[in-house]
Amino acid sequence: MPDAPQQLLAASFERTVGDRLLAAERLTAWLPEILGGALENVDLGYSPATRSFLVVARTRGLSTEAEARFHYWCARAGGMPWNLTTGRAEDRRMLEERAARCEVRSVEVPARNVPDAAARIANVAGAPPDRRAASDARPTLSMDAGSAAFAAVTWDPAGRRLFIPGVSAPPLGDVVNVLLRVPRMDRPLEARARVVEVRDEKDAVPGKAAGFGLSFDELPPILAAALATHATSIHDPGVNSRIAPRYTVNAPVKVKPDEGLTARLEYANPEEFADDYVENLSQGGAFVRTSSALPEGTKLTLDMRLPGGTQLRAPATVMFRNPRGMGVKIELDEDGRQKLAAVLARISARPRRALVVDDDALILRALTDSLQARGFEVLTARDGQEGLQVVADELLTLDLLVTDVRMPAMDGETFVRTIRGAGGESELAIVVIAGTLDEALEKRMETAGADAVLDKALGPEDLAAAADAALERKRLVVAPP
Repeated sequence: MPDAPQQLLAASFERTVGDRLLAAERLTAWLPEILGGALENVDLGYSPATRSFLVVARTRGLSTEAEARFHYWCARAGGMPWNLTTGRAEDRRMLEERAARCEVRSVEVPARNVPDAAARIANVAGAPPDRRAASDARPTLSMDAGSAAFAAVTWDPAGRRLFIPGVSAPPLGDVVNVLLRVPRMDRPLEARARVVEVRDEKDAVPGKAAGFGLSFDELPPILAAALATHATSIHDPGVNSRIAPRYTVNAPVKVKPDEGLTARLEYANPEEFADDYVENLSQGGAFVRTSSALPEGTKLTLDMRLPGGTQLRAPATVMFRNPRGMGVKIELDEDGRQKLAAVLARISARPRRALVVDDDALILRALTDSLQARGFEVLTARDGQEGLQVVADELLTLDLLVTDVRMPAMDGETFVRTIRGAGGESELAIVVIAGTLDEALEKRMETAGADAVLDKALGPEDLAAAADAALERKRLVVAPP
C-alpha cells in the first residue's frame, strides 16, 4: 500500500510577548498529542524584530479529527492556523517569506523533541525561566465572562450544557479543560467538559449558530452560578432572534429632481433592471445606482413599493455620491421601520458587509476568512487612509468595520474619530482590535466611537464571533425589532 500523502499545517503567532508567548509555546509543545501519530517533524521560527512565532508541521495520514483539533486549539492560543497543502498558494508564499525572515530557526525537529525545541525558542523570545514546563500543560478553553465574545455563549442549566458559537470546534467526544474568569473574582473557575455537539456552518440555521456544545459531568456549584449569571440562557426570548441583515433589493428607481425630488422605488426581478436602481437597502439607508446623482445634503422623498404590496413613503437625505450613484439615509418612524423590517425578512439576502483594516497581510487574510465563514461579504484595506476611501464609497452599505489600532499613514484612533466625526451612518458597528490592550487604550477608542475593543490574542475565529456579537448588539439598540 502506498504511503499516505504528506500534509503541511502551519501556525502563525504575532506579537508574542507575555501570556501570548506562553500560549504559543504550550500549543507547539502539545502538537504531538494534538496530531497523534500523524506528526513527522516540525519547523520552528522566531523573529525578535517582529515578535513573530511560526510553526510548520509535516504530517502523514492526518485525520479529519486531528486537523480540526489543530485548527481549534491554535486559534484559541491566539494563533492563525493554516493548511498549506490544500490552502491558497498566496498564503503559503506569505508564510514562506515570513519564515525566511526569522532570525532564530529550528528545522525538521522530530515529534519527540518538539516540546524542548519550543522551550528553546520561547527562551530566546524572553519567556520567564521559572515558567511551568509547556510539555506538562494541556490546551484549556479559557473564557472571560465579561468579554464581548462571551455575550454569544448560551447556557442550558437543566442539561448542564454550554454552547459556544464559532466557525471551528474540537472534535466530537474530546474532553477539554474549561477555565472561566469572572468579574470581581480573584481566581478563575475550572471544570472539565466533553464535546457533545458540533454544528458547522452548513448545519447552521437561523437561531442555531455554528459552534459546539459542552456537557459537564461534574459541575462545581459556584461555576454553575457564574454561568447562570453571565451566559445567555437558552430560555431567553431573544436568543433565537437576529435583526434582519442588509439585503439586495432589485428595485428600479427614477431620480427626477424636477418632480419634487422624489425617487420612486419598485421591486423587480434582475432582468427588469432599469438604468437607475436601488442596489442595497437597509433599515437606515440605501445606495442608489444612478447617473443622475443629486448633491450631498439634498432632501428627497423615497416612494417605495416593495414585495407583498407594501408601500412606504419616507423622507431621505443624500449623504454621499460617487461615479456609481449616491447613498441616501432614510428617516422612518416606528411604523415604517416595522414594515420595512418585515419586507426585508422576505427578500433574498445578500451577505452582511464588513470592512477589515489592518496593515498585517496575515492577520488581514485570517480575519477576512473568519468573517466570510460567518456569512459576511468582506472588503479590505491596508491602512486608515485606504480604509477612509472604502468607507466613503460604501458607507451606507457597510454593516461592520473592524480596524487595527497601530497602522501606517493613519492610526486606528484617528480613523475611527474621522468616521464618527463625518456624521455618515450612526448604525455602522465599529470594532477595534489591538495587539496590546490596556484600559487607557480601551477608553480612548470607546470615546473615539468604537462599539467594542478586542485583543488580537483572541484569534481570528473568536475575533469574528465577538465582532458579530457587537454588530447584533448595535442593531438591537439602533433599530429594535
